[in-house]
Amino acid sequence: MVLLVIGLLIVVAAAVVIVRLRAELRVLAERAGKIARRVDALPPDLSKVFGVQDRHIISVELLNLFELAHKETWVARPLSLLTPRLLRDVIHRHVVGRVRENLGAAGVDADVRLHRVR
Repeated sequence: MVLLVIGLLIVVAAAVVIVRLRAELRVLAERAGKIARRVDALPPDLSKVFGVQDRHIISVELLNLFELAHKETWVARPLSLLTPRLLRDVIHRHVVGRVRENLGAAGVDADVRLHRVR
């Protein structure tokens, strides 16, 4: 019984530590975002793209995701109500695939990636 109580106390203590660490991580992420916006820095996803030499990046933001989804399939409308984030991810991946195909068909050698900017 004593071991059970000790184990339970350890689990509770670990949960408290995890909650504190997540709160601290959230605060640090917000501070890092503010600082990055002040210095006009690239998000971490895009900073990995740059290596030793400078590269140019073409950025595309899709403004009508759900309209695109509704044109593609009838399931998109109810799915957008239940899981809009999942639908957004699926549409992004689909569009990236289309861009790769079209650029490849045009003879363009391109590295097409999907970056999430918060």
